[in-house]
Amino acid sequence: MKLIFFVLTLFCCCTIKAQPPVKMIEKPVLINKTIKNLPATYDFSRIKMCIDRAPSTGNLPERNFAAVKLPPKINSDGSYATVGVSRQPLAGETNKMWDPGQTITVFISPNNASDFIRDKVRFYARQWENIANIKFDFSASFSSAQIKVEFGNDNKSWSWIGRDVLFNPLQFYTVHFGMFDNSTAEDEFRRVIQHEFGHALGFIHEHQSPAAGGIQWDKEKVYAYFAGPPNNWQKADVDFNIFAKYSKTTTNFSAYDPLSIMHYAFDAELTTNGVGSPFNTDFSTIDRQYARQLYPFPVSPSSASGTLRTGDDCDMVDFKVDYNAVPADKVEFTLQLGELNAKKTTWWKQIGIPKTNNTETFLWVQNHSLIKEENRTTVTIQIPLNEIDVNKGISFWKAKLLGVHTLLNYKWNVLPAIKGGCRITLSWNKDSCL
Repeated sequence: MKLIFFVLTLFCCCTIKAQPPVKMIEKPVLINKTIKNLPATYDFSRIKMCIDRAPSTGNLPERNFAAVKLPPKINSDGSYATVGVSRQPLAGETNKMWDPGQTITVFISPNNASDFIRDKVRFYARQWENIANIKFDFSASFSSAQIKVEFGNDNKSWSWIGRDVLFNPLQFYTVHFGMFDNSTAEDEFRRVIQHEFGHALGFIHEHQSPAAGGIQWDKEKVYAYFAGPPNNWQKADVDFNIFAKYSKTTTNFSAYDPLSIMHYAFDAELTTNGVGSPFNTDFSTIDRQYARQLYPFPVSPSSASGTLRTGDDCDMVDFKVDYNAVPADKVEFTLQLGELNAKKTTWWKQIGIPKTNNTETFLWVQNHSLIKEENRTTVTIQIPLNEIDVNKGISFWKAKLLGVHTLLNYKWNVLPAIKGGCRITLSWNKDSCL
C-alpha cells in the first residue's frame, strides 16, 4: 500500500552479491538472451530490485514528535488543559524515518559532476520539503553531513534507507547518482533524485508493498531470466528478492499506488497479462498525501483569547494568543492600556516575563506622567523561547495608592501552553471597581 518503509534495516540494490557495507545499489539488470520468448534486443535497464542486508550495528533513537504536538488548550479564563492534544505517530512507523520538522544535513561531492547537476540534486531533493515536514541543509562539511552524495558514470543509483546513515563510522557515501550528465532530460533528473531522496527519508519501493498485488509476474520467465548471468540466482533467491512481499507487521502502508515516485517501471515482457507498470517521473497524489501523514506538519489553533482577572480592584486584562505569528524560536509579548465601555485605563501598569536565569523581562506602560518621554500606551518585545522559564508565571504590577508601583498577588501560569512562534497580547481594560 503506498510509500512503504521498513521497520527492519533494508538495503536497496540490484544484485544479491554483497556490496561494500550499507550500500543500496539499484543498477540495470542485463538481459539473458537464451530465454525463450524474450527478444534478444529487449532492454531490461529499467528493472531494479531490492534485497535485505544485515541490520545496522546500533539502536536508532525513537522518533521525536515534539515539533508536531499541539500545545495545551488555553481556556477563556486564562487557564489551560493540563493534558495537551498531540498528533500521534501512525501505528507501526519505522524508526528509520527522521523526526518531523528535522533539518537533515547533506553533503554533495564536488567531484565527477558539474555545478549544473549538483544544482539539480539540490532542487529536486527540496521538492520533498513541500510534501513532508523535513528540511535539507546542504553543507560544505563531508564529515558532519548525515547524507553524503556522490556521482559516477556507472549507470547506477542507490541510497541508504533513512536514518541508517547515523551508523556510518567509515564515512561511506550514502547516496550515489551514476547516470547524469548535462544532457540528461529534466524528467529523468526529477524521477531519480526524488526517488533516491525518498529512500533517504525512509521510504522503500512501492511495488514491494504487502498490498501490491497488481503485478502478475510470469514466474517461469522471471526464474529463467535471473538464473542467467550476471545474477545466476537460485529459485529461492528469486522468491526472496522478487516475489516476496514485505511483511505487514514490519511495514506501514496505505493503498497500493502504482503511480508513486517510489514505484519502478516493469515492462509487460515479465508479466502474464501483458500489463507492465508506468514510468513515473513525479510525486503522485497519494505520495503527497501520505508523506504528510508520515512527516506531519505542525497543526496549531489559530488563536486563543479571553479575560484575566487579577483579583485586585476588579482588574480585567484581555488576552489573545496567536500561534505561528512570529519566528518559531521566539515568543512576542505586547502590553497595552485599553478601555472598557469607553472608559480608558490609566496610570502605570507592568508585566514580568520569567527568565531561565532567575530574572524577569519587564514590559511597562503608563500615561499622565509629568515626564512626557515616560508616557507610552503600548510596548512590544520578542524573547527567545529558550530564555523563558515556562515553570514560572507571568507577574502583574500596577500603580496603587500614592502611585506606588505594586506587585500584585496574581500570576498567570500560561507559559507551559505557549510554544515558539506565539504572539501574546495583553490589554489592561479595567483597573478599578468604579
